[in-house]
Amino acid sequence: MNTPDDIRIRFPEFIDPVEYPDARIQLFIDDTVCVMGSNEARWACYDVAQAYLVAHLLTVGTATEAGSSSGSSGPIQSKTAGGVSVTRATVTSINQSQEDGFYSTTSYGQQFLIYRNRSFVGVRVANWPKNG
Repeated sequence: MNTPDDIRIRFPEFIDPVEYPDARIQLFIDDTVCVMGSNEARWACYDVAQAYLVAHLLTVGTATEAGSSSGSSGPIQSKTAGGVSVTRATVTSINQSQEDGFYSTTSYGQQFLIYRNRSFVGVRVANWPKNG
């Protein structure tokens, strides 16, 4: 389980204690348990995956707080100077669920998906040969 200091060491962009107070970081650490569960043994690299999820939630939360309704921080797809309009692309995959689309809006969320997918492989079907 990470602490606010662990998050700041891994991601120095969240070092400012005024913009990212310990209580806010801890809130998101606590929120990750709702997504990841509390059984750390089920995950490959639980702490790393949790740190990326916390960074994702901090980024989305900060963008929402700043007035962005989408919280998206993907690559810029188009922009306009006069009317100040920015459209961001969402990274998608063929096997991506709608929930995964939320995580794909930040580079941190994309990294979280990599660790999640390494930890939990989908259902596999064995094809047994027929006798005779």
